Amino acid sequence: MPIPTAARTDPNSPPRLQRRPRPWRRGLVVAWLVAHTVVLATLAWAADPPGHPSALDDLTARAVEPFGSREGDAWRAVLVAEADDEVRVGAELYDRNCAVCHGDTGLGYAEAKLAFPADHRTCTRCHRPGNPMEMSFEEMMLRQHDLFDLGAPPVLRGPDALQAFTDPIALWAYTGATMPRYQPGRLEATEVRAIVGFLWHANGRDAASARAALEAVAPGPTPPAPTPID
Repeated sequence: MPIPTAARTDPNSPPRLQRRPRPWRRGLVVAWLVAHTVVLATLAWAADPPGHPSALDDLTARAVEPFGSREGDAWRAVLVAEADDEVRVGAELYDRNCAVCHGDTGLGYAEAKLAFPADHRTCTRCHRPGNPMEMSFEEMMLRQHDLFDLGAPPVLRGPDALQAFTDPIALWAYTGATMPRYQPGRLEATEVRAIVGFLWHANGRDAASARAALEAVAPGPTPPAPTPID
């Protein structure tokens, strides 16, 4: 609340009003500066992943904390830096549906384990013979650590990846019918098309030609990107 100033130069003039200091304003400015700095740092980190560039393909070059690697988004962004929109959507769909088993960038079981804490990287409960082949969503939620009936998931990116799939339609058909491993058939045809486009691009293949071929079996607009998980 304004209060009169004690001293006045002109005794006939009305008292000047002096406002009490408002420390909360300074706090807001500091909070805005901190938030702005954090946002800029986050954007820079995503654009320029930490670590040596060789860490994209060489897992031994990655810095992995005891609680698990959190660099997957940044390395995946490197893979799609020059890609079109559908490949980028495919990368996000891959992250949501495939990365937990096949790794953040497709380097398979060895990469996928790095996202878990150090004492949870054996994956023997999830990947062991005798587990159910298929589950409902409700059962999956009850058995999140006991999911798969087969061994280690294969590598999907690199010189030895996807050798059995020279035709994108074959990869699309196989993926749509068998993946995700615990809930095969869950994804829409155009979502699988986008994931195949991402994998085609990540392996240095022509994603545009693959998409043109896939239009014959999975026509339709680019599917929406998944809603981020809070």
